[in-house]
Amino acid sequence: MLPIADIGDPEARAVDFRSGDALFSLVIVRRGDLIVAYENDCPHARQPMERPDGRVVMLERKYLVCSAHGASFRLEDGVCVGGPARSGLAPFPVQTRNGVIYAA
Repeated sequence: MLPIADIGDPEARAVDFRSGDALFSLVIVRRGDLIVAYENDCPHARQPMERPDGRVVMLERKYLVCSAHGASFRLEDGVCVGGPARSGLAPFPVQTRNGVIYAA
């Protein structure tokens, strides 16, 4: 669970997210009404996406950029649009209820 209000607009942030007994490292993205999540794992070199402060670089409110090697991905669907990655980000299903983000 993560309150939507804890994430800026726009913002992409790495968070640890619990679903049942499992713990996942995710990138949560918020831009307006769009809230999506991806596994925090760049497909290029299996590196986390975030900077040391836990934030993920967002370029032009359209793209996520991996802090390790600069691969870039569309916010909406995680498709790779630049850099060394050959595939997109793995989506993680989430839903929102009463202002809170939950694993779907």
